[in-house]
Amino acid sequence: MRNKFIHYSLVMAWMLLFCVPCVTVTYAQSFTVTGTVTDSQGGIPGANVKVKGGTAGTITNMDGQFTLSVPSSKSILVVSYIGYTPQEVAINGKNKLDIHLLEDTKTLDEVVVVGYGVQKKSHLTGSVSKMDINNLTDIPVTQVDQLLQGKIAGVNIQNSTSEAGAAPQIRVRGMGSISADSSPLIVIDGYPTPDGLSTLDMADISSIEVLKDAASAAIYGSRAANGVILVTTKTGKASKPKYSVKASTGLKWAYKLHPIMSSQDYCSMIGYESVLKNKTMSQTEEAFGLIDNYTDWQKEGLNSSPQIHQVQLSVSGGKNDITYYISGNYAQEDGIMLNSNYTRLNLRSRINAKLSKRVDFSLNLAPSYTKTETPATNFMDFYRTPSFMPVRHTAATSALTGKPIGSYARGSDFSNVTYTREDGTTFTPSSSPFGSSNNNPRSLMDTEERFREDYNLQANASFNVQLMKGLVFTTSNGFFIKYRQNNQYRDYAAKKDEESAMGTYTNRLYIDLLSENTLNYTGKTGKHDYSVLAGYTAQTTSERTAGIVGLGFPTDYIHTLNAATSFDLDGTYTQKYRTAMMSLLARATYSYDEKYLLSASIRTDGSSLFADGHQWGYFPSVSVGWRASEESFLKQFGWLNLLKVRASFGVTGNNSIPANSYYDLLYPNNYALGEGNGNLISGLAKTSETKSNNRITWEQTYEYNAGFDLSILNNRINLTVDGYYSITKQLLFKQPVLSFTGFNNYWNNIGRIRNSGIEVELNTHNIRTKNFEWESSFNISSNFNKLLELSGEERLISTGERNETYLAQVGKRAISFFGYKTDGIYKSQEEVDAVPHLASAVPGSLRIVDINDDGVINDKDRTEIGNPFPTATWGFTNTLTWKGFDLYVMIQGVHGLDVFNGDGYFTETKKFNRNYVKNRWISADYPGDGKTPSFAANGGVAWEFTDYLIEDGSYVALRNVTLGYKFNKKQLKKIGISSLRLYASGQNLFYIWSKDYRGINPEARKTSGSYSSPLINGYQSGGFPLQSTVTFGFELNF
Repeated sequence: MRNKFIHYSLVMAWMLLFCVPCVTVTYAQSFTVTGTVTDSQGGIPGANVKVKGGTAGTITNMDGQFTLSVPSSKSILVVSYIGYTPQEVAINGKNKLDIHLLEDTKTLDEVVVVGYGVQKKSHLTGSVSKMDINNLTDIPVTQVDQLLQGKIAGVNIQNSTSEAGAAPQIRVRGMGSISADSSPLIVIDGYPTPDGLSTLDMADISSIEVLKDAASAAIYGSRAANGVILVTTKTGKASKPKYSVKASTGLKWAYKLHPIMSSQDYCSMIGYESVLKNKTMSQTEEAFGLIDNYTDWQKEGLNSSPQIHQVQLSVSGGKNDITYYISGNYAQEDGIMLNSNYTRLNLRSRINAKLSKRVDFSLNLAPSYTKTETPATNFMDFYRTPSFMPVRHTAATSALTGKPIGSYARGSDFSNVTYTREDGTTFTPSSSPFGSSNNNPRSLMDTEERFREDYNLQANASFNVQLMKGLVFTTSNGFFIKYRQNNQYRDYAAKKDEESAMGTYTNRLYIDLLSENTLNYTGKTGKHDYSVLAGYTAQTTSERTAGIVGLGFPTDYIHTLNAATSFDLDGTYTQKYRTAMMSLLARATYSYDEKYLLSASIRTDGSSLFADGHQWGYFPSVSVGWRASEESFLKQFGWLNLLKVRASFGVTGNNSIPANSYYDLLYPNNYALGEGNGNLISGLAKTSETKSNNRITWEQTYEYNAGFDLSILNNRINLTVDGYYSITKQLLFKQPVLSFTGFNNYWNNIGRIRNSGIEVELNTHNIRTKNFEWESSFNISSNFNKLLELSGEERLISTGERNETYLAQVGKRAISFFGYKTDGIYKSQEEVDAVPHLASAVPGSLRIVDINDDGVINDKDRTEIGNPFPTATWGFTNTLTWKGFDLYVMIQGVHGLDVFNGDGYFTETKKFNRNYVKNRWISADYPGDGKTPSFAANGGVAWEFTDYLIEDGSYVALRNVTLGYKFNKKQLKKIGISSLRLYASGQNLFYIWSKDYRGINPEARKTSGSYSSPLINGYQSGGFPLQSTVTFGFELNF
């Protein structure tokens, strides 16, 4: 568009150029008029103001103001500026005019960043989305990833946890792998970073593009199978120094908590149930009513007043031959849960210099520091703990248990305790009413610290050398260094180590070196436009990790290792590895008469992750486009600005596997047979975990894409539609092996998976007037996957922590929940006896369906019971501006997916939660709704995976609302300020989800341990509550 920061000397020169002839044509009866030329952002500097049919004219100053002598008070002014619709304004005797120009998007051709260069958006032949980053700096999040949610069709952002500083999961066009990493490649200022977007601040970002189809991403070869996200940071412009200060502060709170019953409510419920059953209450349940205590355990696990603070300072400017942009950012975020905290401090500097007419130089430096504190336990440990148990022993519970007042209470404290009834009788339950597993989660939080610190430095220097007209050589060399320290200390009171304090310390040093060198030639001959790119890249990474566990700390006041009295050798280790990759790449683009477009690329990567003979992968692409709107038979339609049809094919790769996958690892071990006399022999042996495989090679994704771009009504309505079909071959998978081999698994290429879908993006400029503008953006996408081949197997079953099972079956979606279907509950013993059932089935337990009608309930009755993948994701944003006010509203939704509510597996979780006891079965005479089982009579089904625990995970979220006000520039100029804006922003303010969903966070997913596997997806248990946030901030420029 235009440059809002034109150098003042240039403006003055143009003013002189136009003012001189203006003076020479001034008439004796001249009329002087003043005015201001503005757009939606304020005054436009350098706008042309001329008298229609005459020679008098001038340009506006830095504030968009002008003064002009005209021949007559009835003269007509013609006001114009590049990128805006020219406007004719009749003076009609007025001495002062306010002229508002509207953007003429018909004359603009936005430049889009692509791999190793830029292209005109009108000439793109692949599927590339450019994210509108306006308003995003106000949103109260510390992770840039979260800002992508709902903004781009085909990009699914999953906020699997509300933990402070946690990065969300990003998927572009579905699940591209069943075992290797499915995350997109992140490229920041041309550097493929292994650390994602975590160290970026939104205020430093100039643009974000997503390369979604293989034709666009193939130039990145083996790392682009899951899409590419390109981030370009801000640069300085030739001007006086410009300073910017942006700061915000806000509060957070839990959007919703579990409806946990109080002590009194629970006892009343159990007492009422006992009356209905005509039975006496069990001594264990009776004991609850005699413990005089109520603790809101959910609140005990939450921060009392979590806050979020962000500050960003920047300075930019320079001269014609050198420009700079320097910024510093500070972010501090309290998690919604106790002991969850995130702190980030990052600096960024970007210097561009013109060393000569042919040589340009650029230097990027980005050091950062982050500290992340994590809770010692999950949220479930709080809401499953009965409210009868105190955090610390009170006088009443101390008298009952004999434990000191103020000491942390535990479930085991209430074992073998004698309780006294109101009538004076006593009893001693055979076990603690809390159970031996009811440890105190607050004691864990108070007595264990966990935090990690990351020190990062990314640096990149590049030279552009113009060898001849149209031919540019670029060399870019840089590095990324990360040093991470993990610290964990448990004191004497921690449940996991009551006998001895323990400290665990690990560190990791990661170094990535990258050199990229390209030659790029662009030319034009008549109606032929063409460019050719060729390049060579080399990259090496190394990593060293070490860990040590100290025991027997004599005091909890000293956590350093030198205070430990002994060390756990099993927890002490060191590791190191090094990998390398070398690549050749080429790309050619061609257009004829701005109508017919062609692009082709190829990249070949050689990776040390694979053995000789399998190291090289080849990734070609080709795409075509037709700008039909440029044809003479369509140009007659004035309302049609652009109609472009596109089609592409490309191949991308994935090599995201461990560095040791094709060779065996050795580790110290004892030989089983020893010397034959009982004496063991120590030596080196192959690890029993993973067997080597020197035949593994790249995953390769073959993708077809077709789409069109449509702009009408002076580009006020813009529509982009894409459809794609991709097949990933040679799927990398950690395949189990028989135990007699001495190994557990090995990496192998085992099958194929298909992804297909459709994406729609619609942007509209609904209203554009002098004082009011309203713009909308809507996107929606659907993705469908199918497993096509599994190395000769028909299906693969994976198991989670609660014995829940996940099915990957050839011919069906990549993952399905796999278990038993239910048909309500058994209301009576007669119903149990009338149908096939588990031997443990009793009245009140779930009725399992005999799927194969063989009269037996067994594993053969398991079937697909849910789908963890959404069928549709969408986002809808509206931006309204009126005079100095602006309002931004974003709504985002996900539909058609299921989640497994793991809380339903835990009796302790269910029995105090109203969602699980409401309308439950009590007896044959009081069967409830016929669907909700008795928590006391699961009939063995509690440990079976059924659809009773599968719930609709769809939701609609009011993701963000931001209201701002920008002060009048004329008033601010008097005190030396360029602009000042105040704003208030709210995040996650309102949700709508299915009545079927009994949890508190439909976005939550467990992703650690076995749940890090792509084959296990959709499990919820112990997730943090959704967090809502409101912040207030300002942005000051001077």
